[in-house]
Amino acid sequence: MNIIKSVSVNLALFVLIISFFSCSNEFDLTEGKVDIPVVYGIISDIDTATYIRVERAFSDEETSAFILAKDPALLYYDNIEVSIVHVKTGNSFRLTRVDGNLEGYQRAPGTFADAPNYLYKIKTSEINYIGKDDYKLVVKRNDGSVLTEATTEAITPYSAGSVSAPNASSKLSFSYNTDFRIRWSGSNEGVIHDIKMLFHVSEVKNNETKDTTITWNLARNLIRTDHTFKGRTFYEFMNGAFIKDPSIERYFNSAELVIITGGQAVKDYISIGQANLGITSSGEIPVYSNLSNDAVGLFSARTEFKRSDIELAPPTLDSLRNGIITKSLNFK
Repeated sequence: MNIIKSVSVNLALFVLIISFFSCSNEFDLTEGKVDIPVVYGIISDIDTATYIRVERAFSDEETSAFILAKDPALLYYDNIEVSIVHVKTGNSFRLTRVDGNLEGYQRAPGTFADAPNYLYKIKTSEINYIGKDDYKLVVKRNDGSVLTEATTEAITPYSAGSVSAPNASSKLSFSYNTDFRIRWSGSNEGVIHDIKMLFHVSEVKNNETKDTTITWNLARNLIRTDHTFKGRTFYEFMNGAFIKDPSIERYFNSAELVIITGGQAVKDYISIGQANLGITSSGEIPVYSNLSNDAVGLFSARTEFKRSDIELAPPTLDSLRNGIITKSLNFK
């Protein structure tokens, strides 16, 4: 899920927790087959827009697939219709083809043509995803026949009280040899989770102040809804996140707690991808897809919990300033 933008989207691979949700530009092209749809998309109540990537795999007996991948005319379908259907009501919402490069989401240079960067978009406000309801992605050819489709269950949004530890009114307290626990409750649709903390710090050097944010990825691909670690690891992370420069004075401003949750298809994608890795594996990584008609890709859902403006407890601030691990960081 990286995630915190005015319009938050996940581009293909739109997932991997989170992170979970990240973009891959190195998809292996399928040889010996033609017109294989490659589709990735994530629906989310917290994003202002939903973007779906629809491409195709191809091969040619005389031309390298890596050369063909640079040709947008072969990489993208023309005259297709991409829609998301609310299964309960039958309401269908058609997406509009846009150039992701012009939407502020540049495609990184790599195997595939990076311009144009076609995606299919719809504003989330037009759909208003309902937790626990099924939504079907339908991709049709211009003759009305279904190219591929997939169904996912929207995830119920977190409430303000979803995280029971740390308490919403508590300041963060990290004690060297004491366990720090994060615990939350969610819906049955959300089955895999990432946790991260963001720390906002001001740095002053030569009378100039620079605000900076560092991200601590605490856990990835969690199946349970709690995570425990020793408080000491907070100081070890901070020590590794900043350069040691006695001319820099640092001031801790606030912290954020973020929990990113994905649906069952995300969990299956990750589980199957990891199933045949390791010292005793054959070395072949299985391919997971929940798309119909032999299409390749993933259509799933996610949501996110965020608590901002969290302060550090006075003893933790004191340890950050004067403790043996972080004293050289010059926090004031």
